[in-house]
Amino acid sequence: MKFLIVDDDKVSRIILRKKIGMGGHEVVEAENGIQAWKILQNDAIPFIITDWKMPQMDGLELCERIRSDSKNKYVYVIVVTASDKICDLVKVMQSGADDYISKPFNPEELQARVETGLRILKLQDKQSRLEHILIESRNKLRAVFDTLEEQIVAVDIRGTIVSINQALLKAARCDPQDIVNQRYPEFLDRSENLAIGAKELVPLVDAVFSNGEASKNYMTGHTQNGDVHCEVQCLPIRDRKNTVVQVAVVIKDTSEDRRKAQEISDLNKRLLKTSVEIKLQNKELKGTLKRLEITQNQMLQSEKMASIGQLAAGVAHEINNPTGFVSSNLRTLRGYQNDLDRLLDQYRTLKHALKNDEDQAAIQEMIKHIEATEDEVDIGYIRQDIGELIAESEEGTERIKKIVEDLKHFAHPGQDKVQDTDINKELESTLNVVKNELKYKAAVVTELNPLPIIQANPQQLNQVFVNILVNAAQSIENMGEIRIKTRHVDGHVEIGISDTGCGIAKENISKIFDPFFTTKEVGKGTGLGMNIAYNIIKKHNGHIDVRSEAGKGTHFRITIPAGKTHEPATSDSL
Repeated sequence: MKFLIVDDDKVSRIILRKKIGMGGHEVVEAENGIQAWKILQNDAIPFIITDWKMPQMDGLELCERIRSDSKNKYVYVIVVTASDKICDLVKVMQSGADDYISKPFNPEELQARVETGLRILKLQDKQSRLEHILIESRNKLRAVFDTLEEQIVAVDIRGTIVSINQALLKAARCDPQDIVNQRYPEFLDRSENLAIGAKELVPLVDAVFSNGEASKNYMTGHTQNGDVHCEVQCLPIRDRKNTVVQVAVVIKDTSEDRRKAQEISDLNKRLLKTSVEIKLQNKELKGTLKRLEITQNQMLQSEKMASIGQLAAGVAHEINNPTGFVSSNLRTLRGYQNDLDRLLDQYRTLKHALKNDEDQAAIQEMIKHIEATEDEVDIGYIRQDIGELIAESEEGTERIKKIVEDLKHFAHPGQDKVQDTDINKELESTLNVVKNELKYKAAVVTELNPLPIIQANPQQLNQVFVNILVNAAQSIENMGEIRIKTRHVDGHVEIGISDTGCGIAKENISKIFDPFFTTKEVGKGTGLGMNIAYNIIKKHNGHIDVRSEAGKGTHFRITIPAGKTHEPATSDSL
């Protein structure tokens, strides 16, 4: 990986270059933002670590220029700042930076943040490859479209030809450039070799635009080669608002089918061949379904890892807090140890003097010296504070241990199997992982009623909970509320998650579980999260539904069969 280090301080550049270079990465340096920008015009460097305060062009202006330049691939930017003020850190993130490091930086923290950035860049690269595959698939679909024997044309509400396949162009004996921006009635009437003309087709197309219903009609047309029997289908093409914006016309020549209807004997001979072909197709279908299942599992793991990448900064922040005060406590304990060592040395000197019956005046002087030292170091406070420092440190390490265990439990693919599952425990674990994503956006209120242990895949259910909770937080503009409630009723475990966010538009409610559907900006959502959540719950023989009103929030309800379990107390409706 290639890095660009931007800092007007030579010593800082040397330190950063050494640390980054230890990982086997290539490092390029610049003294200010202008130099860095010139370098970026000629070299697509994916990772930048820049100081904030610099002459000519500071790090924030450099970051803003990078984000406004859409020509390049995504660049991951870490800003180095000596400020720890919240308002300054907000400016850093608003400029488009992905992360920041406070001066003087800790080498281990630098390494961790760089590794986080590298993981995110890898995910970005993977997403680009997937988009490339999607484009290739679209091109392949066009190739299939052009190989179909049916004559196909799509027109818009103004009657302009939007797309046309090779079969129809061949029948009309014209080139694609001849129909650019041309209205289909004129095209049909001008093409003498087509069986169906504008007189027959225009009323059918207008009817679809009017009532939105597909139609199928059988017609007989006339060409230079004689009568042609056709099946004409008019199919509506809708936009996201369910408005018919185009009509696809599929014309199939059924003349041969009619002739074949009379050839019963030949048809019987072909039945055996068709049966064999179906068996082969079924065999191929089984293989395709198996590959589809593998692909679905890979998509689930990819979405899970994308979620982890999204949550990584928050988890790191949650770990940094207890790590910070544990480190501070250890430094304080080191100072206390030095003071206690001084007193212990004086006690030993006094012990030696008493053992050897030395002069009482000297012994009294030693005692005074010891008392003075005890007053100086405040031995009473030290004895009290040591216990408190140790207790705080133990609490901090337990917090770190819990976060790491929950994150490992969420991400570990090796345990991705059906097992005894406590839904309440999994919700608490998930909340621990996404805590930093939620705490600045919403107050979380939980009502976790007694639930039976069920047979489920906890890692997959955690993925569902993460997707819903993170979406809830992102839907809240200012500080809001997220409520989580569980209950056991009618042999099912129910989980209700509601928020006070912006809600979902009425026309989008029925689409939120569709693959690749998202209302987020381009690059900020794959559109797979809720589809994966839907498939996970369906795989558990459960059900997930949503109620929402624009401007008033959203409520998800998940139900999963509890199976044969003990019957806990139930509560009111979710």
